[in-house]
Amino acid sequence: MNGHDHAAAQAARILEHLSQDPITQAEPHPANPTTTPGAPFTGGSEASGISGTQSAVAGWDEPVSLEARPLPAFPLERLGALGEFVGAAADSLQVPCDLVAFAALAAISTATGGRRRVRVKSDWTESTALYLAALADSSERKTPALNAAAAPLRVLDADLVAAARPEVEAVAQEIRITQAVMAKAEQKAATDKPGDARADAEAARAKLLELGEVPELPRMLVRDVTLEALAKRMAEQGGRIGSLASEGGLFKVAAGLYGAGGKANTDLLLEAYTGSPYTIDRAGRPALHMPHTFLALGLIVPPGVVAGLERANPEFRDSGLLGRFLYARPAPGGADTFDSPPVPEPVADAYAARIGALVEQVWRSQTVQDLELSADARALFAEFYNAFGTRRKPGGDLHEIADWAGKLRGQLIRVAACLTLYEDPTARTISGPRMADALGLAPYFIAHAKATFDLMSRDSEGTLRPLRDLLVWLRTRPAPAAVFTAREAWQALKGRSWAQDMDVMADALTALEDYGWIALVPLVEVPGKRGRKPSPRYEPHPWIATPPQSSTAARPLRAA
Repeated sequence: MNGHDHAAAQAARILEHLSQDPITQAEPHPANPTTTPGAPFTGGSEASGISGTQSAVAGWDEPVSLEARPLPAFPLERLGALGEFVGAAADSLQVPCDLVAFAALAAISTATGGRRRVRVKSDWTESTALYLAALADSSERKTPALNAAAAPLRVLDADLVAAARPEVEAVAQEIRITQAVMAKAEQKAATDKPGDARADAEAARAKLLELGEVPELPRMLVRDVTLEALAKRMAEQGGRIGSLASEGGLFKVAAGLYGAGGKANTDLLLEAYTGSPYTIDRAGRPALHMPHTFLALGLIVPPGVVAGLERANPEFRDSGLLGRFLYARPAPGGADTFDSPPVPEPVADAYAARIGALVEQVWRSQTVQDLELSADARALFAEFYNAFGTRRKPGGDLHEIADWAGKLRGQLIRVAACLTLYEDPTARTISGPRMADALGLAPYFIAHAKATFDLMSRDSEGTLRPLRDLLVWLRTRPAPAAVFTAREAWQALKGRSWAQDMDVMADALTALEDYGWIALVPLVEVPGKRGRKPSPRYEPHPWIATPPQSSTAARPLRAA
């Protein structure tokens, strides 16, 4: 096999590998068989061919695409009655419907308040707690998407506080008065003429025991809190709370941002997902014990928040925290026009009314009630369960994320429960159609989880960002086909966060050459010449200047 055939075979293997994963992997690439060192540059002859498949451009092979394979779009039709609001809000905000869908599912989960659970079979129950994380850049309207779904819940949260405040303040006042009476009676009981003071003090003490601690105002939601504060808020609310946020503060505090010694602390997040009991030990005060816990999480965060998260915090994956999330990594929104359609008022009102009904009939419940699977739902789930098992075993397509895949079936049960309760808060059975919808979301969740875990295992910038930035710069130069130097690339891109020094730039150029988008122009040594060594020169692939419309490799790239 000659050098060209060997390079082509290697490139073919790369392309095969890329076709198997939704996100381009950081795998080794074939060396670029550039011209023989010392040979004169011929301006793109066969001697300077780029590794890849043969293209119609003389002397060049087809470069390997830097575009990630598109991930599946969110299957809006699988949301039942919720789909109408999600689609309308996404159209109005001009955001991917994934963002609104994840925020809405988190709002529904919060509104159940842990007062429902699904009895899958006699020895298996699932909570309605959902941990959801969608990734979107800061310019992709993360917060508006989150606010659109969370707005009814926040209004209801404020209404709960306003309605409960008079009674809470009255009880707090009664406690203060009783404490003052007891203090006065105790003082008098210690004098020479105690009279009935001892009895009065004992009566006040009994009353205080009856009144209990000062009650807390009801809350359904918290935002940026430390884990210690989160535990306290949950204890105040009977062990349950929801958090919808458009930043990644939760991961930072879990990694030990405010903890002693900066150590990761994921215990509460792990227990609250399963509904397990949790105890908070407090110095100098009685411990707070929660017999049951419930936490709903809806996070819409920039990709940079999770990039390299597993590498930086391996305990997140080892403990099972990352496996408890459903992930979305949608493509950026396309439209960006002023005259986007508003959400139709009946659609917005219907969504708010359903969230309100959930809070009134489910969140306010004093007991936890079970949902059962209908016969049809049970049959559908059993078929899915049995077929899914081998996929996370060695040799299966989900073996690399087996920790996440092992929880997916339970997560789908939770999604089915939330969709069921959204449509009917009084429901006690998950129907076959709702189960079918939840199972129909599985391919989406799997593809996006693979992409997100790939990102979490990389460095903070991602493997392809420098290459994509270089390609964008090359295409936007006044003369895209002109030879350029490494120094020119450095001067153009040195403000980027990944471009820390010239060595990093050199590595990026080498990688871009390996992908076949540029070719190193061999340096011709001039005998006797002294001075600084010239900056390496590169010739761009002709497709950079004139992309062929029929090739996916030639599609315009944007900076990652």
